[in-house]
Amino acid sequence: MFILTSEPPEGGGGVEHFVRELVKGLETRGYRTEVFHRVNSEPQWLAGLSGRLGKKLAGTLRGYWIGRNAQRHMSGDVAAVISNSDVGVYPVRHATPFRSIHFYHGTYRGQAEGIRPFIKYGGYLYLKWWNSMVLERLSGRGKLVLCNSDQTREEVRRFFGHESVTMWLPLDTERFKPLDIDASRAALNLPKGKPIGVFVGSAHPMKGFPVVRSLIERMPEVHWVLALRGDSPEDMAGRPNVTILRDVPHDRIPSLYSTADFSVCPSLYEPFGYVVAESLACGTPVIASPGGASSTFLKHPPLDRLLISDPSSIDQFAAAAREILRAPEFYRQAVEEFVRPRLVELMSPESWWKRIAEVCGLWSKSSGSLGANTHSRGTR
Repeated sequence: MFILTSEPPEGGGGVEHFVRELVKGLETRGYRTEVFHRVNSEPQWLAGLSGRLGKKLAGTLRGYWIGRNAQRHMSGDVAAVISNSDVGVYPVRHATPFRSIHFYHGTYRGQAEGIRPFIKYGGYLYLKWWNSMVLERLSGRGKLVLCNSDQTREEVRRFFGHESVTMWLPLDTERFKPLDIDASRAALNLPKGKPIGVFVGSAHPMKGFPVVRSLIERMPEVHWVLALRGDSPEDMAGRPNVTILRDVPHDRIPSLYSTADFSVCPSLYEPFGYVVAESLACGTPVIASPGGASSTFLKHPPLDRLLISDPSSIDQFAAAAREILRAPEFYRQAVEEFVRPRLVELMSPESWWKRIAEVCGLWSKSSGSLGANTHSRGTR
């Protein structure tokens, strides 16, 4: 099984997490996998390009080099080639038939609109028209197209004209489950007897960090836990009501969510939102802007009060947080009763892989055993 993706799967982003889960699940089901990405496919001269134009050139050529590397390793044993995002333009071929699948995790056109106030006009046009309407659109042409949410599926249909299937994303619901709150707080050395709010993400404006910063100022009675990737805002360090955790290992995330009365996800553009699904799987209410996961899991009362129509509205986020703090057990019970069963239905590994088998037809639906022509060469 060949997987084509921009970044190495060891990275911390949502697509990288998906690729890791995909590799693990495929290998559990008897496939051998080979992942082609920027680091193992690009020539050194391309990887060394810097500056605004150099980075745009590298991004434009990335799909070509990754696809070309996959083509060099093609054989009759390859069952399927699964490309992601805008890495699927290169036409990988072989005389022996194989499945050609493309997975959209959102669209750069949707992202460009979401972050328009924070980027230059030239960057906006580049994302919208070149990255999205050329590279992304061509990456899915003539393939079985899968999407991570109904929101992404609608964008793919509206912008690119591709029909697709919503697959959602896999989540280990045995690991992401409600844990003891007091024990979780003690493990992270967090205060007892105080309301706790959690933000998991980065300080990038697209993730809505300016809203988080304002909530910290407005709600000093809440102890805030910021689990950040990348750079940390210096002005947050040392505040008595703020704990900053850097690059938290994935196996500690369930305990982190279980410490909180609520989590926040004020992203400007969120085609899925693993952090939303993970928080809800742990029984923790999440206050979120509209996105793939939040629009699905927070659409019914009483949790629809936690879906914030305006991602930049500090007033709406603060009001929702105070609503939860007035009845924290009520909202936690609502999450566990109404959301978690639906989340398990869509995202638990057993359910997710059953849908993959049905849609892609790569192994026996009844037993999970492999059919003919399903072993790929190479190592990860």
